[in-house]
Amino acid sequence: MKNLLWIFGVLLLLTSCGSDDDICLGEESTPRLKLKFRNASNNLLTTVDTLYVDVDYGKTPLTSIIYSANVDSVFVPLRIDESPYTDIYFRTRRGQTGSKLRVTYDKKSIYVSPACGFKINYENLEPELTGTTPVQDIQTNNTTLTDENSINFYLRF
Repeated sequence: MKNLLWIFGVLLLLTSCGSDDDICLGEESTPRLKLKFRNASNNLLTTVDTLYVDVDYGKTPLTSIIYSANVDSVFVPLRIDESPYTDIYFRTRRGQTGSKLRVTYDKKSIYVSPACGFKINYENLEPELTGTTPVQDIQTNNTTLTDENSINFYLRF
């Protein structure tokens, strides 16, 4: 009888330890900006042999989020503070000045759950490119950011 109480106690403890609201995954978190790359001459999808991506989150120095080889796309977290824009810097070589992409947007906070709190969706995404080396042009694909499934912008290298 004593063993049966122990087994019942352990089972009760295991089934009451968590719920679905304890973990925030996928669609429940603030989405990142999705960028894919195209060749500037023929507009076909391409990979960039070396890519450095830095983001200005309002602190100095810039936050380096990517240094990689053979990249065909990148996910960039946008600012979640009160700023209406995020500045993203792209370089293909160390020491290069690079291109600056300023993405302006409207933010919308959405309540997810007690464990996850709020997530931010971005609407009316508007890109502005400064410096045409290495990024030569931008093509807008989707101006809302509610999940990470669709491509927001194509960068032409």
